Amino acid sequence: MNNLAYNSQDSAVVGPKVEEKIREEVGASAALPYEVEGAVGAAASAGSILRDIGRGLVGGNDETVFRLHFDLQQPRTTHIQINLNRQGVGTHAGLVMYSTPINKSIGGEVELEGPKFFGKSKFTGDSATSAKLNANGDLIKRANDLARVESQSGGVTLKIERCCKVIPHEGGAILVVGTLPRPIKMGFDATIDAKEFFEVANMVEAAL
Repeated sequence: MNNLAYNSQDSAVVGPKVEEKIREEVGASAALPYEVEGAVGAAASAGSILRDIGRGLVGGNDETVFRLHFDLQQPRTTHIQINLNRQGVGTHAGLVMYSTPINKSIGGEVELEGPKFFGKSKFTGDSATSAKLNANGDLIKRANDLARVESQSGGVTLKIERCCKVIPHEGGAILVVGTLPRPIKMGFDATIDAKEFFEVANMVEAAL
């Protein structure tokens, strides 16, 4: 069991435990390399886009001790950034940011609307791109579920702003999703829904 809450603030202790969880979720057969970014230090270059977007999602509510950056090649090229937040003398996983290239060109940026009381939020922005994505009801449902804005981690309620964007980039596009860990097994375990992100990314690419 690994609920992504730890009794240490040392990245050398916490990092391998988070890596084990990510490796399990993505089905990797060997340990995954990762970089540690201190909360004050320079960012890992591969995660600069996610770091900048992520700062606007969490506001000043969570004190990040450090971030972990993973660069995956399988099942698709993906960058994962995980914030480890202070909790007493320990840490818990907070904001999780994903990005992956989309091999389709788009006319402009789109993003998923904020949560609604009734019905599912849809993509807004570039009209042609939004129309293609919004035409897939299953994609809309799964994107809403993945890009959650409230959850529990280590017994703490976490809240972020909604983030699910498709951004034009170098002739193609990038899908960026911000989410939070989801407790499972009565809170004794947790998931960052990596497999769900890969499936949503495939659906976005197919829709475009």
